[in-house]
Amino acid sequence: MEKLPISEIIKKYRTEYARLRPVYSRAIGDKVYFNMFGFKHLIFKGSHRRKNKNILNRLILIPLIVPVIKNCEREVEIRQRYEIVKGKEVRATYYTLEAKVGQDAARVRVVTRKIGEKGHHYFQSIMKY
Repeated sequence: MEKLPISEIIKKYRTEYARLRPVYSRAIGDKVYFNMFGFKHLIFKGSHRRKNKNILNRLILIPLIVPVIKNCEREVEIRQRYEIVKGKEVRATYYTLEAKVGQDAARVRVVTRKIGEKGHHYFQSIMKY
C-alpha cells in the first residue's frame, strides 16, 4: 500500500471531523460541540506544528471522540485557568473524559473546554492511554 502524504491524511480526517455533530455527555451534563479550533489543536500546539507522528496518532482517534463522550460516566479531571480570549481575560475550564472504546478496547481521553460560566463545551483534544 502506498503511503499517503500527511497533507492528504489531514484533509481526509478534517472531512470526517467536520461531520461531527454536538453530542450529549452524561459526565458533564451538557452537550459537547465541535469547531475548527479543536481540529487545529490536533495539528498544532500553540503556534508550533506537532510532529507528523503525533498528528497521525491524534487524527486516527477522531472516530472514537463521540463514543468516548457518550460512554464516559464521569469526568476524570477538571482544570481551571485564566486565558486571554478575544482580548479579555476569562476563566477556561477543561474537562477530561475517559472511556475504553474501539475494537481493541483502548483507553482514550477526550478533553473539552468551556469558556466562562455560560459558555458551551467544545472539543479540545484526544489522546490514547
